[in-house]
Amino acid sequence: MLRTRVLTGLVLAAVALVALLFLPTIAIAGIAAVIGFLAGLEWVNLRNPIPGAAFKWGYALLIGIGVLLLWTLFEKSAFAVAVVATLWTGLLAWVGALVIRKIGAPLSPGSLLGFFTITPALGLIPYLHGQPNQGALLLLTVLVVVWVGDIGAYLGGRSFGRSRLAPTISPGKTWEGALAGFLLAVSTGAAIFWLFGVPFHPGVIFGTLALVALAAILADLFESILKRTSGKKDSGTLLPGHGGVLDRIDSLLGAIPVFSGLSLFF
Repeated sequence: MLRTRVLTGLVLAAVALVALLFLPTIAIAGIAAVIGFLAGLEWVNLRNPIPGAAFKWGYALLIGIGVLLLWTLFEKSAFAVAVVATLWTGLLAWVGALVIRKIGAPLSPGSLLGFFTITPALGLIPYLHGQPNQGALLLLTVLVVVWVGDIGAYLGGRSFGRSRLAPTISPGKTWEGALAGFLLAVSTGAAIFWLFGVPFHPGVIFGTLALVALAAILADLFESILKRTSGKKDSGTLLPGHGGVLDRIDSLLGAIPVFSGLSLFF
């Protein structure tokens, strides 16, 4: 299982690296739309009962198109970016409150919730990539921070995990794993910024990375709430060792809007 997870992760990382560094922004937008389409299919499968095929494919297509439309909106309106970042911050704060209070909350994966969580976040991917000031590098840094944090949390939890992070939401996650992932994510992101000489104040760099890493943890728990409500372990089976597309991008769906909102102040 671990070997399969690692191999799949390496393939995904290599594909992402090549795409971000060598493809134009419009191609990145197309990839984001395809990811949105696949995520939409899986979102519908989380519902009980699962809607019919016509609704399922139509909903997924709507999300894919929505990603492209919102990308064009974000290109023209910083206010729209700020709104998405604010809404996602509020949603993640709610998840954080559940963790602190050590309680769970049923949350059904409704159609509107899926559209307004998946679509804007993925639309921000080409938006970030197309930014004139090292946009591709900034986007790559976010991806690396999230993925390294996920690896750190997984390995840290397996090796040192004792105290459950959110037993009523995701019993397998631990505080030790979350802390290991958080520290590894922030330090890796800072190393990337230092290596490429990104001209930001160290306080801004570490503060931004810390918030992004925290957002990734809470966004992962958000999907766990949805899966727990639906009675399912994974959103799909497309990615061996990882589950479905939603399982792979859940942390990104929260981290990217938070980073995009913070980047408005850079």
